[in-house]
Order: sequence, then structure tokens, then C-alpha cells
Amino acid sequence: MEEILVIALQIFFEFVLQLFGSGLVSSASTTTNTKTEDGFVTFFLHASIGGLCGYLSTLLAPKLVLPLPGLRIANLIAAPCLAGGVSVLIGKWFEWKTKPATLFWHGFLFALMFGAARLAFAHR
Repeated sequence: MEEILVIALQIFFEFVLQLFGSGLVSSASTTTNTKTEDGFVTFFLHASIGGLCGYLSTLLAPKLVLPLPGLRIANLIAAPCLAGGVSVLIGKWFEWKTKPATLFWHGFLFALMFGAARLAFAHR
């Protein structure tokens, strides 16, 4: 039972970190960007900041809690999709003028790179 609780907490905290990080980066780029279309640089920044945050999180919590490689891969697939969806919802809630697809990809790339960096640099 304890292992299930640890897995649930790990998934929750990693997802929450990815979600809040994605939302913060999206809100910062939306408030400073006057264009209605985002270019490659903005997507690259989201991916880079996500990777950097993922790497820094391994310095704070160096061990991966998910015991099975299949769960780690599932987290790497599910978290970016959920973060992208929540990024779209946040954009609609705050009535940002950015297209929903753009918001989705911003959140998706941030969470994907966060999870990939965490998977690559954390201890198993």
C-alpha cells in the first residue's frame, strides 16, 4: 500500500510542477508578446525552460520514485498531454488572445522537456 501512495504522490507532484511551470511560462510570454502568432523562438524557449526546470528538479529530488520503466514512459506521455490541455483551459479562463493550439503546444513542449530531463538526469 505504501508503494502505491508513493507512486501517486510522485505522479501528482511531478504533474503539478509541470503544470504550474507551463502556466507561468505561458502567462509570461503571453503578457509580453504583442503578436497574435508565436514563432519558433517562443516554442524553443518553452522547451528549453522546461528542460532546465526538469534538470533543476533533479538537483532537489535526485531519485525517481516511479519503480517501473513503463510507468516512467506513461508519465512522459500523459503529463505533456494533460499539461497542454490545462494550458488551453488556463488561456480560455484568462481570455488570452493566443490560439488554443498554440497554447497546447507551449504546455506540451514544456512538460515533455521537463519530464525528459527528469528521466535522463535523475537516479533510478
